[in-house]
Amino acid sequence: MAAIANVFKIVAGQIELVMGIVVLIGLLLQKKKPIDVVMGVVKAVVGVMILKQGSTLLQAAYTPVMEMLRNTFGITGIITENYSGMAAINTAIPELVAAVPTVMLFGFLINILLARFGPLKVVFLTAHTMLAFATLTVWLVHWFFGVEGAQLLVVCSLFCGVFWTVMPAWTYRYSKAFAGNGFTLGHISGMAAVISSRIGMLLGHYDAKNPRLFEEGEEDEAASGRFGSITRLFNDSTVITCLLMTVVLGGGCLLAGREAIQAAAGSANWVVFTIELGASFTVGIVVLLSGVRMMIAELVPAFKGISDKLVPGAVPSVDMPVFFPLAPFASVLGFLGAFLGEFVGFFILLAVGSGTLMIPGIIATFFDGGIAGVFGFKYGGRKAAFISGLVVGIVQILGGVIFTTLSGLDTLGATYGNTDFGTSMALLAAVMNVLGNVWVFGALLAAIYLVACLFLKKYFKE
Repeated sequence: MAAIANVFKIVAGQIELVMGIVVLIGLLLQKKKPIDVVMGVVKAVVGVMILKQGSTLLQAAYTPVMEMLRNTFGITGIITENYSGMAAINTAIPELVAAVPTVMLFGFLINILLARFGPLKVVFLTAHTMLAFATLTVWLVHWFFGVEGAQLLVVCSLFCGVFWTVMPAWTYRYSKAFAGNGFTLGHISGMAAVISSRIGMLLGHYDAKNPRLFEEGEEDEAASGRFGSITRLFNDSTVITCLLMTVVLGGGCLLAGREAIQAAAGSANWVVFTIELGASFTVGIVVLLSGVRMMIAELVPAFKGISDKLVPGAVPSVDMPVFFPLAPFASVLGFLGAFLGEFVGFFILLAVGSGTLMIPGIIATFFDGGIAGVFGFKYGGRKAAFISGLVVGIVQILGGVIFTTLSGLDTLGATYGNTDFGTSMALLAAVMNVLGNVWVFGALLAAIYLVACLFLKKYFKE
């Protein structure tokens, strides 16, 4: 079992392998021809690798801007970054994190069983997120209850299995309207989707009896009489993203000053370097979206084989970028809102004299902000996309302080950064803080699942 768990951990570290295996199983269950199986697996793997390259290009474009701002203004504190939090836990309790692969394996099996026999038909497939979350559950259960061995393994596995079922089911309640039943969000940022959907519904005056979702381009067409041909810019997400991000990232560089820009640019001209950041960011977006489209084109039809044969009616829960092609420019607006919101949250912490300062991270800012933009836009338009991102950014910082302090991660000088940790996980940490028994916590997890079934099962019957 330990060997199987370790293999599972190794595979989980490479999302392209996970998607390749899922597509392979799905196509084999559908009894596809060998050539079709090979083509499907290869395209799925390549699509994920293209997606990863796009993510790398995005980070390469805005990482130097964030670093310049931090260094210039002397910003210090705990960075909202999942993998630094995971690394800190690995260092702090190495004898306990050895159980993480087994927790992942059993947590995933619980998710499969709940999807197979329960009403919430979602299968969590974002493997690298599973690894980060399983590591965190080991820390939390040990921190609050001081347990090890079988108790730790059982409760952490239940923790993972319930979370990987309930949160995707909750986001499916909102994503189904515009993404269909082909996939939903499987990440530790589900609350970004939930919060943003509610903001969009409020700002867009959403009527459940007469539902109307926004599509990119329709707002521009409505405004064409007032602004004329300039609205054509907004019909091309690549062009408007490049122009907008050039202004935003260039403005961030200018705030840091010429010397800081030149240090980041190296031998390149600092003016050219500043201007090219927006274009580099846009290249990352284009590459990422290309990879997502290729991956989804193979995953969704292949997963039908799994849902038909093994888990009837199951919906795959996958990584955040799969939603970006549904509203590319809105995802950028959400990121900009989150970028601003995180700095607003940071300065609020400074103003109130917080003993723990949360520094805006990079990955959570972009991807959670992008999710906020898409979900907020679909229900409320562009204004909702930006405001949703703004709220999510503030929540990541202010809610992140609460979670980091309650969870004991502040003692490690690290934390996890996605929106779930500043919301649902912060609330759960507060509850764990007053519970005195690990089995009571296990019962609470079971109760959370049952309540979720009560409220969310109807969305899997329609």
